[in-house]
Amino acid sequence: MIEAIRRALVGTGSTALILIGSVLIGFGVPLFWIWAASTFYDKPGAVTGPVALFIFTGILVTYWLLMLLGSWVRGRMLGFSEPGPRRQSWNRSMRDTPYRPGEHQSDPVERLFVTTAIVSMIGFAIWFALFAGAPFPTN
Repeated sequence: MIEAIRRALVGTGSTALILIGSVLIGFGVPLFWIWAASTFYDKPGAVTGPVALFIFTGILVTYWLLMLLGSWVRGRMLGFSEPGPRRQSWNRSMRDTPYRPGEHQSDPVERLFVTTAIVSMIGFAIWFALFAGAPFPTN
């Protein structure tokens, strides 16, 4: 009974942390770079080309660094410290040990980035459908 309660609390806490992390990564990174651009380019009006390039580059570099950090953490967590590349399941020979779906659990880093992609896509779809407004100027 106590073990079941502990597993439920750990699972709920893990899910909550993954959801919070995915919202911070999916929406926090772009909002941070928009805020940074607004403080550096203190001019009212529409976004110019250099400002948009600054925001886009900042977002891409930040996501790239987060993916490198996630890869490093995942490697340390799962013990992929052996030399040489790890063979992925899709790159196996038919003579290798067969892949059995559900045999290996996903790890928290993988769940974080998959959840980030899903939450970001849903958030963008909601924003685009309800809040974006007309894309063309109305005269």
